[in-house]
Amino acid sequence: MKAKKFRKTMVWALCFAAVFAIFLPSCENAKQDAKNPEKQDGADEDTKFDSGDLDPRLAVADDLPEKDYGGEKFAIIYIDWSSYQRYQFADEEIGEAMNDAIYYRQKHTEERFNIEIAPINLGWASGMEIISAIGNTVKAGSHEYDLALTHCGGLVPLMTENYVLDWNAIPAINFSKPWWNRDATETLSIRGKLYFAVSDFIIPEPNAVFFNKGMVADYGLENPYALVRSGQWTIDKMHEMAKVVAKDLDGDGQWTDQDQYGLVTQFDWYFHSIGPSCNVKGVAKDDDGRLVINAEIEKMHSILEKYDALINDKTITFTFPYGAMGDQYISALPMSTGRVLFHFDPLPQAVRYRDSEVDYGILPWPKYDEIQEKYINLSWNGFMAIPSTVNDPEKEGVIIEALSAESYKYCVPAFYDVLMNVKLTRDEESIEMLDIIYSGCVYDLDINYEIYIGGIRDLLQKKNTDYASYFEKNADAKQKMLDKILDAVESNG
Repeated sequence: MKAKKFRKTMVWALCFAAVFAIFLPSCENAKQDAKNPEKQDGADEDTKFDSGDLDPRLAVADDLPEKDYGGEKFAIIYIDWSSYQRYQFADEEIGEAMNDAIYYRQKHTEERFNIEIAPINLGWASGMEIISAIGNTVKAGSHEYDLALTHCGGLVPLMTENYVLDWNAIPAINFSKPWWNRDATETLSIRGKLYFAVSDFIIPEPNAVFFNKGMVADYGLENPYALVRSGQWTIDKMHEMAKVVAKDLDGDGQWTDQDQYGLVTQFDWYFHSIGPSCNVKGVAKDDDGRLVINAEIEKMHSILEKYDALINDKTITFTFPYGAMGDQYISALPMSTGRVLFHFDPLPQAVRYRDSEVDYGILPWPKYDEIQEKYINLSWNGFMAIPSTVNDPEKEGVIIEALSAESYKYCVPAFYDVLMNVKLTRDEESIEMLDIIYSGCVYDLDINYEIYIGGIRDLLQKKNTDYASYFEKNADAKQKMLDKILDAVESNG
């Protein structure tokens, strides 16, 4: 009954919101799919609607069969990491939109299919714990987990050891539906096999650029929003603007956290996003579907030169190491000080900005140059995987598809609503930027398989822009890693 009550409430809320809001796409594809929604069949009497009057998300049918699983458990194992921490499960309704949408997603799916969803939290972990847990059950031939929510990296053993199933062989999964991320599906597919997938059941986690609107006005800088719209928001433009505001405030000649900077960033994993943001993924596929190291050496060299000039100029950029102040997401020089123009941060972690007195906006990562067609944001969320010892693959597909569809219809709009309200954004233009950021979410096997041939972070730390030498030294060994992965995948039954 609670699920029906929530659904009725959400239908009216979405009807109202549709008049005013731009809704978050399921990365690249939701906008296109929403233009031609299917008419939803089988809606409960108290939730029937005219698809012309409501958010088109609600009109997309999941096309799932009627099933009764007799109260069976559906165990989801996950780590207490990333967006899983805040946006994956809810124990009760608390009157907060995102929490209650998550709660409804679970309860409605349970009621619809007579199943009990049982989350299993492994606690804070690096991701290896998931691999060990699944591996142990597979080796024992036992069915303990129906779905695993993994880390963004370290995925290789799960597929090379045959610990997880090929999503393409799971009945009821329909990758043409708008709740599936198409870039993830295309990028992670290897010779027709797909071991990891992303749907709206998982909130994407791209990095973003936060900026101080007051500082932009005080220094007469160009409007960042206008730059994004015109396609002129590039690395060079960010560097140019950052240089204008940087000041040694106390005049002691020493650049410390007491001075004013054009850019503040953690000097670690954020920089693995640089290549994809410039439309260069570390791992590509040739015409035969073979995984190959991307050899765009000249462009990578240019990218490194641009970011080296920005990041390693300590009179412009303040950097701090991973884990500063005991938390990877806490800045050593936050924007709330009023002495920061740009700040790199994971977008879903922006909750810590909500109490800031500084008027800020949100931007996508800059393009390599104005010729680049779109803004691209590497997403750092984890993936879904199905252990190979499950008893009923069709059941897995039905429940996962249902959870994904419910997420697309209710959780994603609720999450987007949280971001576009005053909690995290201060203006309507930031909403437009969120749409651009999420529509540009991509994935890269270089990161997800932890090949790291790009080496951008390491080279920047060494102030080395000689990418050609780096490539020559590392490419053969990294290519052998990819070949082993491909061989193992092809040998899997």
